[in-house]
Amino acid sequence: MTPERTRFSLLRPAIASTLVVAAPLATAPAFAAEAEQYDEIVVTALGRATSLEDSPAAVTVITQSTLERKGVERVEDFVNLVPGMTIVNSAEVADTQVNIRGISGARDGEINYALVVDGVVITDRSALNREWNNAAQIEVLKGPQSALYGRSAAAGAIVITTKKPQSPFEADVKASAGENSAYLLNGRAGGQVNDGLAWQVSGTYRDSDGFYENDFTGDDDVIDNFESWAVDGRVLWDPTDNLSLDFKARYGEVDAGSIVFNSIFHLPGFTGFGADFYENVNGNNYRFYSNVDSSNDQESREFSLRVDYDLGWADVIGWGLYSDIDNSLGSDGTSGAFGFFWGDQDCIDSTAANTGFPTNPPTYIGADPVFPNSLFGAYTPTTCDGTQWQERNQKDYSFEVRLRSKGDQRLRWEGGLYYLNIEREVGVNLGIDTGAGLVEKLFTTDPRNPTEQLLRDDFDTDVWAVFGQLSYDITDDLVTDFALRYDKESRDAKSTVPTGATTQYLVCTPGDPFTGGDPINPGLCPNVTNANSSPSDDWDQLQ
Repeated sequence: MTPERTRFSLLRPAIASTLVVAAPLATAPAFAAEAEQYDEIVVTALGRATSLEDSPAAVTVITQSTLERKGVERVEDFVNLVPGMTIVNSAEVADTQVNIRGISGARDGEINYALVVDGVVITDRSALNREWNNAAQIEVLKGPQSALYGRSAAAGAIVITTKKPQSPFEADVKASAGENSAYLLNGRAGGQVNDGLAWQVSGTYRDSDGFYENDFTGDDDVIDNFESWAVDGRVLWDPTDNLSLDFKARYGEVDAGSIVFNSIFHLPGFTGFGADFYENVNGNNYRFYSNVDSSNDQESREFSLRVDYDLGWADVIGWGLYSDIDNSLGSDGTSGAFGFFWGDQDCIDSTAANTGFPTNPPTYIGADPVFPNSLFGAYTPTTCDGTQWQERNQKDYSFEVRLRSKGDQRLRWEGGLYYLNIEREVGVNLGIDTGAGLVEKLFTTDPRNPTEQLLRDDFDTDVWAVFGQLSYDITDDLVTDFALRYDKESRDAKSTVPTGATTQYLVCTPGDPFTGGDPINPGLCPNVTNANSSPSDDWDQLQ
């Protein structure tokens, strides 16, 4: 019995049995009585509906009864139920980094897992961090899953199945209210029009002022405040006995705070200041002292169609997806510790006005903004740290077609084609804080908040893949699988930073005084060699 299973069986007995039977050779008699208490669990993550006991994979299954009993609503709720899986979600709603068995994602990078919802693969990492109150079952496959799901499945796969109408009409509503103006409303209505047609509409609304307040401004709803709503529609149609169609549409919005963490700058030149730079994070009081209120907005649109056709001797499975998710983030900046704006009059004035104001150590606001009389970190009540505005927008088009043999035979096979196009824009604007607020644009010459440094890139990615797999039952307990997949990917990148824009303080050559006048686009600095504003490349791989 591994320590992981032992720990999980003690804390989550309802799911522990599913983990044990997933690896029959590792089971122990102590779990036998516990496993018998539960109905058979069916796994769909491997492409075919099989019992968990017969599924040769490291998979955790969270059934509908467990989802309801544990009150699973958002992604972090079910991640907490899966051993070997963690999540980091602190900067913004779009920055969800999932770690499965030690393989983690990176901000602004490709996701490291396959997200599959009702049989459709969703590529945008922003799609995971949302309400999952309508989930009927969640399966987490651990380890590389490229044979089944292709690119970005190095860590594993998260397979979510949502509820379908089971009667002529059904509806349910869940509402709750709590402290800090916290409200939650979830609802679902749908039904079966006849034996071959069903419909469903679901919606969710969540609102909260959060747990923290801005101790500088006194606002109690600008740090970890969160408001979101979404509407989902679904039509299930079986025009013939052999053909099934599943059409889904979704629209959602998020209006929230961002950068919900305290920042400590541990720079080599400051280590002589003592223990404040080695604060025990367990004793952190999480105080926020920003002079710029944070924001995080998201707008998402999704349409998908899945088609299943029974040929008698095999099944054809096809799906298409359109996804368009826009994200933006605005907040106080991080530049105070680097001295970019120490000579700016607004920095000097705001420092003098807030001398001695209590801040998170090691940040210290003295009478003079010039080191060592003041020591700045990020997100301070002065203007010395600047501002930031970020955008992450992604639009996907994808489809897949598979031909799959029937599952009730000793030799099973499948093959298919996959295509994906990603149009992605990523931009980060470092602005000068004049105390007049944040201009919510990636580039602006507005004197209230002019852009001082800008990274802004457009990416266009095309992916083609062809794949196939053979499975053969050598014995009733031993199965061998052989899979081949060929991927070809083309990517174009283009910098959209204005070529004529210049800085007021930053310089191309490190060590030069901050006199300004150099290009905002660092690729145009004279000391940059081999700068290419529109690089492109192709990759292909046989696995």
